[in-house]
Amino acid sequence: MKYLVMETHPAYAVVLDNEGRFLKAANLHYQVGDTVERIVELRPPREKTASLWKPLVGLTGLAACLCLVFFGYYQPNFTPYGALRMQINPDVELTLSRTDRVLELEGFNTDGQALISGYSFDGKDRKEVTEELVQRAIDRGYLSDGETVAITISSADGEWQARETQDAQEDLEARYGDAIVIQIGPLSQEPPQTEVVIPVTPSPPDPVADPSPAIPSDEEDDGDWRKDWDDGWDDDPIGSDYPGDSDDWDDDDGDDRYDDDDDWAGDDHEDSRDDDD
Repeated sequence: MKYLVMETHPAYAVVLDNEGRFLKAANLHYQVGDTVERIVELRPPREKTASLWKPLVGLTGLAACLCLVFFGYYQPNFTPYGALRMQINPDVELTLSRTDRVLELEGFNTDGQALISGYSFDGKDRKEVTEELVQRAIDRGYLSDGETVAITISSADGEWQARETQDAQEDLEARYGDAIVIQIGPLSQEPPQTEVVIPVTPSPPDPVADPSPAIPSDEEDDGDWRKDWDDGWDDDPIGSDYPGDSDDWDDDDGDDRYDDDDDWAGDDHEDSRDDDD
């Protein structure tokens, strides 16, 4: 195929082919009017190819922007990275992002839930929330001068945990250090050991029965004729000195009247009659 050079430019030339088409070709020192058989055609990009790639290029750029937004802003600000537990008597925990943004707030006991009730932490950082919660605890009577606030920070990143622990302690001490004690580590929940003294009442002694009075033996004489009723061997069983008394052989009682078989001895001073002495 032959081409007729129609125009020349420093970088390219315009030629006319046998089919009547104008083509752009590399200028190989052509002159206007030259006829050449071979050219190096300079072809522009096809329109169809360009239309297919333009949306893909746009989507790729959008994805790159989203990645930059996620990893550069969202992830460090809205992804949980650690936790701060604050114990007074109210026990609360703050979920923190890497940039100290407070993402969640939870009460671990009844007082903790009461302390955070109605409190908004949206858009606040660790320093602001901890200071405000301490002030709320003071205002509500949970915390007094000289008492302790325990701070415990946990995270998989040990370096971040150590830095946050130091910063949290310094921030609270700067504002409340003259009034309260800031303790690093959990607050002991064990009650103080109290010595309990239980009085022991000694058991009462076994009751001892009072000794019963000795009962005189019926065979023993107590030497008292007025109490001869308790004697057997020298007492009248029927209580008299009438005839037939079993004890009259040895009886000199002062109440003898008559018919006494021991009057032969002359020892009855009250004999009146029918006496042989």
